Order: sequence, then C-alpha cells, then structure tokens
Amino acid sequence: MAARKLAIAFCAFGFLQTSFAGFERFWIFSKDADAQVNETWDSLSDSEQAALIKRYQSLKEIPVEQSVSLQQRMDWFNQLPENEKQKMRETWQKMSSLERRELAQRLQKASPDERPAIREEYINKYLSPEVTHH
Repeated sequence: MAARKLAIAFCAFGFLQTSFAGFERFWIFSKDADAQVNETWDSLSDSEQAALIKRYQSLKEIPVEQSVSLQQRMDWFNQLPENEKQKMRETWQKMSSLERRELAQRLQKASPDERPAIREEYINKYLSPEVTHH
C-alpha cells in the first residue's frame, strides 16, 4: 500500500515537473519574447550578427540575388555611426511590414546621395514624438 502511494507521488511529481516546463512564458511578470529577442540581438557583435544572418540564409536557401541584396544592406547599415544604427533599429521596429517594404524599395531606387534624406524622413516620422516627451 505504501509502495503504491509512493509510486503515485513520484508520477504526480514527474507530471508536474514536465507540465510547468517553460511556464515562465506565461507568467505575467516575465519579459515578453520580443524584448528577449531584441536584447539578445543587440548583445551580439556586428560579426556575430552577420554570421547568424549567413547561417539563416543557408538554412532558408534564399536566391543569390536576395543574398547579395541583403549583404549590401548589411554593409550599408554597418557603416552608420552607432547612434544612427540605434535610431534605425528603433524606427524599423515601429514600422509595419508594408512600410518596411516601401522603405526598402525607395532606398533601392534612390541614388546614394538621396538615401540619407530618406532615412532621416523615416526616423523623424517614427521617433520625433518620443523626443518631445522626454
């Protein structure tokens, strides 16, 4: 009888251990997944980010022309000063997918001299209201 109760207790304990695995995702006070992803991404160096993107490209097997385009955009982004990179990250996060595609198309069609003005336009559009509140 005692052995049976002990076996049931172990089974119940084992079930509880597995059923609450990853429970912090549902805990109201835990960080949301997007914040965790952004913190992890921001903690990576530029070379680590590039390596991760290359690994993702190889997994997704994107066409060569898209790979070249992505590499050109990464190179352009990496040439920006750190404060400009941060502004672009914040702006990008606030944009919808449609707006991101439109921005990418505008930047591709624009000459290298026009691109900073386009970038400033989007940064001002998405970050100006926050600056006035500080």
